[in-house]
Amino acid sequence: MIMDTGFPMQSRSVIRFSAFAAASSLAFACGVQAKEHNIDVSCNASSDYQVSLSGQAFVFENDQGRDTRVVLGGGKLFLNGKPAVLSAADQKRADAFEAELRLLVPESRQVAVEAVSIAIDALSEVSIALSGDERKRADYDKARAKALAAANDSSALPILNDESIRAIVDPIVAEFVPDITGSALGFAMKSAFSGEAKSKAMDARMDAMDKDLDVRMEARAKALEPLAQAMCKRMQRMDVIDDSLEKRLPDGKPINFLETDKAR
Repeated sequence: MIMDTGFPMQSRSVIRFSAFAAASSLAFACGVQAKEHNIDVSCNASSDYQVSLSGQAFVFENDQGRDTRVVLGGGKLFLNGKPAVLSAADQKRADAFEAELRLLVPESRQVAVEAVSIAIDALSEVSIALSGDERKRADYDKARAKALAAANDSSALPILNDESIRAIVDPIVAEFVPDITGSALGFAMKSAFSGEAKSKAMDARMDAMDKDLDVRMEARAKALEPLAQAMCKRMQRMDVIDDSLEKRLPDGKPINFLETDKAR
């Protein structure tokens, strides 16, 4: 199961869930060869909106050709700043959608926190193994604390919002790209001029580290499968509710909060 966090900013927020969303993005951005750790859950979701929080209300905004702003909170729906009059059936649907969304937020934060933790753990292990400098661990620990604080920010949403994900990932990439790249080049040069026996020993050490890291990361990915499955089912339920809304946008089009590959 893979989540594409949508770098750079795109008109659609696309989610393909994975415990390794941040890990993959960070690792590849830093030039580290990252293995794909599959989770046996398949769920694609996308939205034309960027979703944010304003107090206790959810704000859905699309400025890519539609100039649409939908606010949902406390059972009330606002379309481009105007309160929407809902039928009794639509009111139940709006309430149900909001309830599911409120449960989805902490679940998405949990995935984001674990993905960031996995990413930094992997990057720090690789960096230290390449450089042989154990002192670097302190820098990665500081980066982890900052990233986890961003992932747990109650005013941001780590789902259907590219800016929130970028706020978590970009600082780590900016800080550690030079370190990982420099360490990799240094290791390669050292191996090339160390003689055949020492070069083989260095490569063997890196292979052993890689295998051990792979096993540990795979286990952590698998541990997230139940939560990932629950999130998928929740978003599929939300899509069904969304599709049944009778209320339309001012231009007559469906609100269409999100789309998923609904189970058939």
